[in-house]
Amino acid sequence: MSDTLVVEESAEKNERVVENRRLAPAVLTVLGVLATIESVRLGLGDLTEPGPGAWPLLTSVGVLVTSAWLFITGVERCEKVMISDLARVAAAIASVAFFVVMLPLVGMPVPAFALLVVWLRLFGESWRLTLVTAALGVVALQIVFVELLGVPFPIGPLAPGR
Repeated sequence: MSDTLVVEESAEKNERVVENRRLAPAVLTVLGVLATIESVRLGLGDLTEPGPGAWPLLTSVGVLVTSAWLFITGVERCEKVMISDLARVAAAIASVAFFVVMLPLVGMPVPAFALLVVWLRLFGESWRLTLVTAALGVVALQIVFVELLGVPFPIGPLAPGR
């Protein structure tokens, strides 16, 4: 089985590829608009006390602006996609889904550690650097978000004082 997805085979298919280069930016533009609307619906708050929709609004506006720009200007180059690249993207998405599902069940440390391990290994880091960085990353997340900023993460069985 080939490790490369064939993107273009003939002049006729090449024209189709050019037309389809606007498909992903168009989908992302629509998702950006929907996310922006939903963020405003959640409530923006004000500068001193941001509401639950403030950060999602900033993110969705960023996605909206960049995807609209790509849709308008078009994507000028089309690179071959390796199947291994698609597997890495799928692993990254699965690790984030794991984090979201496990966070309320076991608290922040375990899923954050697992997420960091998966992502660092996907980027090709050694096991030693991966484990040290993931452990230090979890400690840093705890210090910054819980201790300094007072973000109320769900408390799991590994929470201090439990």
